[in-house]
Amino acid sequence: MSAADLPLIAFAACNALRIAAYFPQMFQLACRPGAAVSFSYATWALFLAANLSTAVYACMVLNDAVLCIVHAFSTLCCGVLIGLALWRCRCPVAQRDSALGQACGPQVGKEG
Repeated sequence: MSAADLPLIAFAACNALRIAAYFPQMFQLACRPGAAVSFSYATWALFLAANLSTAVYACMVLNDAVLCIVHAFSTLCCGVLIGLALWRCRCPVAQRDSALGQACGPQVGKEG
């Protein structure tokens, strides 16, 4: 293993963990509609833009297909998260408490 391999291993490990971290967020938004209350559109839009610009740079300037694919997939995941949050906020359903512990929409079976 050379010294140049260490940054590559760190990059691969961090990006694998980052991509894996998108899925619990997606699951929360898909299964807990109230989680959209605490979603930061600005943050995820910035992540989307950063990943998209990195993917385009990797493809067009560096000609690095692996880097391009990794960041293109991250761009897609950010877009899915934004879409799920928008969907949950615009299409409320009967739900329990939100991620903040507050009711976020009509609740079934609750009076008053």
